[in-house]
Amino acid sequence: MEKPESYIITGGEEGKKRLNVLSEVLYSYTKTLLLQQGLAKGMSFLDVGCGGGNVSVMAAGMVGDAGRVTAIDFDEEIIALNKEEVAAAGISTIAYETLSAYDLSSRDEYDITYARFLLSHLTDPLRVLKNMAASLKPGGRVIVEDIHFDGHFCYPACTAFNEYVALFTATASQREQNANIGPELLRLFGEAGLQDVGFDVIQPTFNTGSGKWMGYITMDKIKEAVIAQGLADATTIDNILKELETFTNDDTTIMSLPRIFRFWGTKK
Repeated sequence: MEKPESYIITGGEEGKKRLNVLSEVLYSYTKTLLLQQGLAKGMSFLDVGCGGGNVSVMAAGMVGDAGRVTAIDFDEEIIALNKEEVAAAGISTIAYETLSAYDLSSRDEYDITYARFLLSHLTDPLRVLKNMAASLKPGGRVIVEDIHFDGHFCYPACTAFNEYVALFTATASQREQNANIGPELLRLFGEAGLQDVGFDVIQPTFNTGSGKWMGYITMDKIKEAVIAQGLADATTIDNILKELETFTNDDTTIMSLPRIFRFWGTKK
């Protein structure tokens, strides 16, 4: 099981706040992808590494009362928060469970298994991808969205932005994770035995709004891991955050999210 301390982004309630912002930014992109890949009323959907639970809620609305959604994550605090939210919203078709993706043992059960920004945080992503494939009914589909972090860009050049990208990828690498996994998913899908594999690439880019703030927010949420790995001290990180804040507040500058690879494949 992946240890929570290996995850480079702060989890729990603070992590959920970040994930809520990110999910708001990506809502229309992910919903369109799920529709294109056939998610429909009455289906069963497994959200692996569900984080803040936002995609789980989206999927529950898409599969309706006749369908069902199971959502797993290793973060016990974030799962508890998700349960509280769906209970307050009166949503009864989502089953949240504290479980590592490595320990996923369901077989031939779901129409679609899905993960967003999970495999890049794992030391053995192929093992999890195989678990996701095994969880599918024959003819079911795996859908994965994940990052090519070095594919970020901003305009004009910003030293703090470049330092943020370098620190994120280096911290992940030191913990044996791959922040640039996106292009490698083609090989991994094949090794997981999936067929009819397809993909596309998106890169939302902003000059204002929540999407543009994701760089600053993420840098703030990885600072503890960066310091723990000895890659920068607190003063250096504070200076990066100050420069990023100034850059982000300027609506004449442009900042992208990481390049996002979106893969799908079928279990025969």
